[in-house]
Amino acid sequence: MPESRLARARPRRLAPALAALFALALGACQSADGPPPSGPVRPTGAGRAPASYASAAEARAAFTRRSPGGVLTATLQDAAWLRAQGPPEEVERRYRSYFEHGYTTFDVELRPREFTRPTQEAFRLEDSQGQVVQGRPLSFQSSMGVSRDLGGDRFDYSFELSFAYVPDADVRWIRLTRELDGESVEWSLAR
Repeated sequence: MPESRLARARPRRLAPALAALFALALGACQSADGPPPSGPVRPTGAGRAPASYASAAEARAAFTRRSPGGVLTATLQDAAWLRAQGPPEEVERRYRSYFEHGYTTFDVELRPREFTRPTQEAFRLEDSQGQVVQGRPLSFQSSMGVSRDLGGDRFDYSFELSFAYVPDADVRWIRLTRELDGESVEWSLAR
């Protein structure tokens, strides 16, 4: 029986769709399964210039940590990557807590299975010298989605979290912890 034109055309039409689907799946696996960034970071301090990186994305990645459970991801704000986010006036306005107030500030992504309101949760910042401060975000953005890398449905929350805290020269590490479940991320500070 001769093959129809429609039957011959289907594999050609499906090939790009399958390739795109494979690429998306591969990208999701690579981004989620890779180890969280680690290693020491050199935060910009009073009188010290920001560390240099090849790109803003590389600098931001160096200051990002993800908890072992994948629920908490936080990026320590630092001039090393903030300055590359646009014109100086806009960047300083957008990241006011960091530039104007000198707070230790994080961009946080929270991906729990359960619904929560981050503004009602407590987060703890502690350092190697025993200082502990608590805080909670003032606002957040959220969505519900399927996260194959974390095993199913997850809520996605993003927010900025600031603490009236500045690490001194003797601090060797800082740790941010979500008090509800103990998920935490840590930065080793190079001096």
